[in-house]
Amino acid sequence: MKKLVSSFLALCLSATSAFALDFSLRLNPGLAIPIKDHYKPALNMTVQGDVNLFDWMTVGAEGSFLLESPEGSSSYVNFIYGGIGAGVGHNIFSRFYFGAGGAVGFYNFSFTDGTNRQAASDLYFRAYGEFGFRFTPTMTLSANAGVNSFLTTTGFGSLFTGGAKTLMAGPVFGLSLKFNFSTERSSKNACYATIIQDSEIYPLFMQLYKTNPVATVILTNGESAEIKNVTVSFTAGKYTSSALQSESIPVIKKMQNVSLDLPVDFSSDLLSFAENGMISGNLTIEYELLGKKKKTVQGISLSISNRNSYIWCDARSLAAYISPDTPEVLEYAKYVAGIARNKLYTGMNRNVQFAATMFDALRTSGIVNSGDKTTPYSTYHLKEEADYIQYPLQTMDFSSGDLDELGILYASCLESVGIGTAFIPMEDDFLILVDTQLKPSSAASHFANPDTLVITDETVYFALSMAAFEEGFSKSREKGCRQIEKILGSENASYEFIETHYAWEIYPPAIFTGYGDVLERPSQSAVEELFKSAVNDYIKSDLSVVIEHAKESGNPNKIGLAYVRAGLYEDAKKEFSRAASEGNISAINNLGNVYMTEKNYSAARTQYDSVLAIDPENRVALKGLESISSILDE
Repeated sequence: MKKLVSSFLALCLSATSAFALDFSLRLNPGLAIPIKDHYKPALNMTVQGDVNLFDWMTVGAEGSFLLESPEGSSSYVNFIYGGIGAGVGHNIFSRFYFGAGGAVGFYNFSFTDGTNRQAASDLYFRAYGEFGFRFTPTMTLSANAGVNSFLTTTGFGSLFTGGAKTLMAGPVFGLSLKFNFSTERSSKNACYATIIQDSEIYPLFMQLYKTNPVATVILTNGESAEIKNVTVSFTAGKYTSSALQSESIPVIKKMQNVSLDLPVDFSSDLLSFAENGMISGNLTIEYELLGKKKKTVQGISLSISNRNSYIWCDARSLAAYISPDTPEVLEYAKYVAGIARNKLYTGMNRNVQFAATMFDALRTSGIVNSGDKTTPYSTYHLKEEADYIQYPLQTMDFSSGDLDELGILYASCLESVGIGTAFIPMEDDFLILVDTQLKPSSAASHFANPDTLVITDETVYFALSMAAFEEGFSKSREKGCRQIEKILGSENASYEFIETHYAWEIYPPAIFTGYGDVLERPSQSAVEELFKSAVNDYIKSDLSVVIEHAKESGNPNKIGLAYVRAGLYEDAKKEFSRAASEGNISAINNLGNVYMTEKNYSAARTQYDSVLAIDPENRVALKGLESISSILDE
C-alpha cells in the first residue's frame, strides 16, 4: 500500500511538470570557408531558438546571415537564410556538453555590381557538431564546426532526381553561446522532498528501520539543471544515533521527481515515547550540481507510536521484546543462576535445573499474573489494532503481567544466562519452550514422555505454560505438556513455533532499561530451597519413569546412567560395578566419572587406569586422568 501511494503521488507530481517546456537560445558567430572559386572566407552569424525534448533532443527555428566578398569585386554578396532544425545533445561529466544537428530552409541571395543587381532564393542545408562547457546551468559556451550548402534547383523534385546544383558550399567554424530557459521554475531553487509515511514508527522495531524504511521520500529537483548522486538522511537529535544515508539516486532531471526509501538509525532514546506523538528532525538532501556538491536541510515530522504498541501481524516480531542484554534482567538472572550452579546435579540436564530455578525465583520475587486468563493473541492476532505489551523491565517493576508478558520476562532471563528459548502463542495460553541442548535421540533418556516435547532436527524443547505460572514450575510444565499434546493432535488449528534466536535475525531485541524499581531478589537460601524442590519434582515426574524403563532393559550400564541423571550416585555405582565386572569398558569409565563427581579422585584414578590397561588409547579414561592431574596440580 505504501509503495502504491508513493508511486501515485510521484506520478501526480510528474504530471504537473509534463506540460513544462525548456527553451534554448543560441548565438553562433563563425567563419564560413567556401570551397567554390572566387569566394573567400566570410563572416557567418546564426541565431537558433529551440524547444528541448526528452532531455536529449531539440527542435526549433533558426535565422542566419552570411556576408561574402568575392574576388575581384568591390561589392558584397549577402546570404540571408532561415529554416527549421533538429539536434541531439548530451551532458557528460556534468559540465561538458556535446551535440550535433542540422537544419533545412530557404535562403535569399543578393549581389549588386554597379548598376547590375542579382537576386535569387532557393533551398539550403546545414549540419554541425559541437563540444562545449557549461559555466552555469543556464549558459553553455561551445566550439562548433559544420557545413553550409546553398542550392540552385529547377523545382522541388530536383532534390530527389539529382537536378539540384550548389551555388556555394563549405565548412563553417565558430563559437556557440547557448542560454537555457524554462516555462516552469521552482521557487525553492533547490532539491526538496515530500514525505509519505504509510504507518507509524514502532519504537520496539527501532533497529529494523536501518534496513526497512520509515517513510518514502519523493524528491523534486528544483534546481536549474540535472542533479546527480542524490542521497537523503534523517537526524532527530538524541533519538537518532547517526545520519544513515539512503540509497544513491544517480541522476534526477530538472523539475523531475524520484521516490526513494528513507532508512533511519534510531537510538534507544526512542523508547522514551510513552504516548503516541510526532518526532521532529532534519532531512538532509545531498547531491551534485554541475560537479559541485550541495546540501539542503528540510525540517520534517514523523508519526510515532508509543513504545508499548505492538501489532500481531507477524508473531515472530514478539521476539524483539525478549531482551537478554537489558542490564536489570541480566543482573537478576545471573544472580539466580549463580546460586543454582553451585547445586547442580552432574548427570541431570543443566538447562532443566536452571529453568526450574529461574521460574520459581520470579514467582518468589512477587511476579504474578495480572489476572487476564487469555492471551492478547486471541484478540489481536487477526486484527490490525495495536496491542499494549510490557517490556521485561516493566513487568519486573509492576510485578505483574499478562500471559505473553510473563513469558517475555521469563525467556529474557533464560536467554541472559545462555539458555535458548522458543515460544508458541495460543488463544488460551502462551508457551515458553526451553532448549535442553539434548540430541533428539536422547529425549527418552531425560523425559518420561517424549511425545510431550518439541523435537527439532537439532535439539529438544520442553514447554512451560504461562497460564499456570502462579502454580510453579512443575505444574506449569505439566500443563505445557498437555498443551503440546493438544497442538500436535490438532487437525484444524494452526500454531506457530517460533525459535527466539532465529526470530532475532529479523527482529533484533529492543533494550528498554533504566525504568522504575529493580525486582527484589529472593535470598540465597530461598533460591536453594526452590532449586531442591523443583529438581525433586522433576525426578519424581520424569526421571523415576526413565529409571523404570532402564530397568526393563536389564542393562546395568543403562540403569546406572538413569540413576546418575537423578542424582542417585550410590545406586548408580552399584549398577556400574555390576557391568564393570562383566568387562564393560563404558561402565568402568562411568564408575570413574561418578567418583569424580564425589571428588574421590583416587578411586576415579583406579577406574581410569583399569580401562587403559585394556584399551591404552581410550579417550574418556585419558581425559579423566588429565582432569585429575589438573585438579591435584600434579
